Amino acid sequence: MVFFPRQQARGRKAQKVTQKYVINASQPVSDKIFDLSAFEKFLHDRIKVEGRVGNLGDKVVISQAGEGKIEVVAHIPFSGRYLKYL
Repeated sequence: MVFFPRQQARGRKAQKVTQKYVINASQPVSDKIFDLSAFEKFLHDRIKVEGRVGNLGDKVVISQAGEGKIEVVAHIPFSGRYLKYL
């Protein structure tokens, strides 16, 4: 078992977490079944940060990336499963 001095353990800084998720809806968008801008607004309205809806700030960024793709970039611990079941 390895023990580290207390000062060394306290001196460590948490690494910044950045996760990027891409939602590809190009097929339904090209068939005109799905409105991508409405879905982007839905994500803005429904994603919770720190237990509150509409609290995205700079921590979670949602944008359209290309034709039929939405990109979600999170600078906090964030689960892809959360997007799946939203």
